[in-house]
Amino acid sequence: MRFSRGDILSIQNDGYVVVGGVTYRNMADGNCWDEYRIRKLEDKAEAWLSIDDVFREYSITAVTGSMRPSLSGYHIVDQGREVVVDTIGRVDVVRGDAAMFTEYEDVTEEQIISEERWDDGPEYSKGHYVDWEEICYIRHDDAAADEAEKISKKEIRLVTAFLILVFMLPFLSGTLGFIINNVHFTQTISHYLKNACKGSSPRYSYVTSITGESGQKADVYRVESAYNIDMTAEDIISAIEGDTEYVQKDEEAGDGEEGSVAILTKKEYCLVYPSEEDEILVQVSSRKYTYTSDSSPYKSRNHGRRYYRRFYYSTGYSSDSSSYRKYSSPYSSFNDTSISYSDGNSMNSYSGTVRQNSINARKSDGGGLSNGK
Repeated sequence: MRFSRGDILSIQNDGYVVVGGVTYRNMADGNCWDEYRIRKLEDKAEAWLSIDDVFREYSITAVTGSMRPSLSGYHIVDQGREVVVDTIGRVDVVRGDAAMFTEYEDVTEEQIISEERWDDGPEYSKGHYVDWEEICYIRHDDAAADEAEKISKKEIRLVTAFLILVFMLPFLSGTLGFIINNVHFTQTISHYLKNACKGSSPRYSYVTSITGESGQKADVYRVESAYNIDMTAEDIISAIEGDTEYVQKDEEAGDGEEGSVAILTKKEYCLVYPSEEDEILVQVSSRKYTYTSDSSPYKSRNHGRRYYRRFYYSTGYSSDSSSYRKYSSPYSSFNDTSISYSDGNSMNSYSGTVRQNSINARKSDGGGLSNGK
């Protein structure tokens, strides 16, 4: 049973339109299943329809958020690691994304709770099984999908909250007004690179993911533009509005090799580097991945591999050893030399300029929110 964006379905006598979909592979057994992002025709309520033809299991669930619902009366029926192998329509994942998942059933074996642990946190869904006879294809209607995408209950709440905020702003002053005007979120490097892979002329393309310890992974992207390493690093720094902790170019590469650029933020570690095949690659991961794993950057050269480890050990390892102290780290026995980090290096100066320009722009606009995962 396969569907496309714009398909109109009847599920348990309720009408839905498919607006997106994800095909997952279970890494334990290699089996695949589909999950479709659907919206109710009547009130635009969003849900997910899971189709597993291998095990003849079908369900409909709704996302409940990042807080785990009560599991009282539920038991684990499946768990493992899922990897995105294909997508259609509007979804917030791309090929290669992966998560650890756990499925729960209640004692009736009808109600289900799903837990997915992504890089940026957990997501929980709650719903129930349906019989395949209760899922019927009605027709295809692209206009219905377009209409369903325009507004959802969540968007209505956001618009309402925004209008209330705008109405109240003239009456707010002092500390409360300062806080509201200075709320701001920047996107992560991972989020930016995923989005930059889209469109007719993508700036980057996804290459692969490297699995580390503790369920962590590093994603690798190829630079598709004419950017060199410095320009690529500056593009990424600009995308995150200069929100870096440490950033520096390797000036010791030698032998005519262009040095890598390492970027450390509060949550991520990124390396822009020349590959063995003379391509420019970007590897990004959580800091937890780096702390717990000793894998080299994908297809990196010897000097890039060494700089990747030396930079992290010199700038991020000490603080991460407190944050992740319950995990073992290969860096505990690191025996290479540290790097000499300079706050005045060109990349850090560029980052500081971008960050200040972003702050100034927000001040001139009176503050506000920007999109970010």
